[in-house]
Order: sequence, then C-alpha cells, then structure tokens
Amino acid sequence: MKMKESLLVLLLLVVATVTLSCDKEEYYEYGDSRYDMVTYLGYNTGLDASVFKYLPPEDLPTKTLYDIGTEFERLTAGDRVLLNYEPIDTFADGSVDIATKGIVQAITDSLRYVDGRLVETVPMDSIKLNSIWRTGDYINIYSRVKFTNKSRMFYLVMDESTWHEDTVHCYLAHNMMGQTAYFWRRCYGSFCIKAVWNLPSCKVVRVHLNDLNYPEKKYYDFNKQ
Repeated sequence: MKMKESLLVLLLLVVATVTLSCDKEEYYEYGDSRYDMVTYLGYNTGLDASVFKYLPPEDLPTKTLYDIGTEFERLTAGDRVLLNYEPIDTFADGSVDIATKGIVQAITDSLRYVDGRLVETVPMDSIKLNSIWRTGDYINIYSRVKFTNKSRMFYLVMDESTWHEDTVHCYLAHNMMGQTAYFWRRCYGSFCIKAVWNLPSCKVVRVHLNDLNYPEKKYYDFNKQ
C-alpha cells in the first residue's frame, strides 16, 4: 500500500463519530452554573449516579462529579463532554454532587500519528477558533466549522518524526470531504495526548491549525511546567 493510501485509511477511521459531534447541538441553560470539559466515567448503580471526572487547568487535583438519580444512556464511559452543571454539595475528598443542566458531546479521540514525510498532505480545512486549552493530558478545542450534514474528518495527528523531540508537532486534521458547506456551527473536540505528554523528552506540544479568526496565529504551544 502506498504511503498516501495508508494516510487515507488512517484518516477514515473516525469519520462516523465526527458527524454526530459536529453536526448536532444540545441544549444549554444559563444562570448560576459552570461549563467544564469533563470525562464521563459511566453510571454507578450502587450510588444511582452518573459519574464524571473533571481535570482542572494548571494540573490542579482532579475532581469527581456525581449527578445523583440521572442516567445518560447515549453516553459511553470515556466520552468527553462539555458539561453545564450547578454544584450542589462539595465534600472533604473534593468530590461534588451536581445537577446537570446541559451536555454537549465532544469529538473524543486519542492523538494519532502520521509519517513525517506526509505531514504536508494532512487535510486542514478552515475552522473559526473560539478557544483551545489543556486540561491534564487532553487538548480541548472549541471552534465553529461549516455545517455539511455529512461525515467529516476532525482529529489531532502528530508528526511522528517529532515524537521524541522536546517540541512535538501536532496538527488539527480537518477535512469536510468536499461536501457542500452551508453555515457555521459549534464543534467541540477533546484529544488525549498522553502518548507524548508523559514522555520525559517532551517539553512542548505545538498544535498547528488553520483558523480564520486569527489567520496570523499558525500554532499554539502547550508547555510542561
């Protein structure tokens, strides 16, 4: 199999999930509440609660969130979601009972890689970036993308040739597959970078993207403390 064909096979692996996450929006409620990107851990039958893990910025201690009496059947353990919630009680161990007001499911994926000789072939259709931030070993991206109502590619790939360098180069791979685009819509992605972030050699994770809001800003650096 040729290298370009191998790249295409790699890119096609997550097409189906991206359709769900980019092209549907869930409800929000505003008021006295928080918005955090969290990991859904599953439904604990013993506690009668849906359980979430919150990784705060700046590598602060992890918090466990419990929504008592609520089950989210469409979620799978490991899903990353933007959670709109109101804290109810905070306990000595740092866990928090919450009331969920809204959920937006994010594109959830682990960092993928591409042969360094093929980096220039990675598709990078434009986005409108709202924010990009790190929590723990996840890079989170909130942006707007053109709505197509079709499958697309949207994930984070690493230049394999930089894997063990002090600066690891990653690219937001985005391909609308040539589909007709209509209007801009919210899209959330959360990508686990543990494979590089935990390496002693890694000092910086650099994320390259094609952003129409700030076209002069070609990449964002995430530095280890």
